Amino acid sequence: MNVKWERNSAKGPLKRRRDTLSFFLVKNYQNQGRIKERRICHLGDIEERFLYSKIRDMKAFHQGLFWAKVDKKLAGLGLNAGKRNGIEAEISKLVPRPTREWALWAVTCVPRHDGEPQ
Repeated sequence: MNVKWERNSAKGPLKRRRDTLSFFLVKNYQNQGRIKERRICHLGDIEERFLYSKIRDMKAFHQGLFWAKVDKKLAGLGLNAGKRNGIEAEISKLVPRPTREWALWAVTCVPRHDGEPQ
């Protein structure tokens, strides 16, 4: 099994182009003497802007959300540790895994509203 990714472009509501990287787990097979790829599963997506953002905490937060989804998908596949580590290393070349504190950004930086009048 290998990891493949593809770039998708879409226009957002403000006509901004949003490039997204989509990661897939693929398996090679032979068909009539030709090697082809079969997609096993979709591992996750991340907007490219969250890879290069200068806002460190926001970048780590979105990369953390991406890795949470990838971890859940990989856990469901029941891969052995060596294969899983190899897949994670391939993905890490494009999307680094943030430190464990990545989830704190949502708590400390995003304004919260209790619904009470101020």
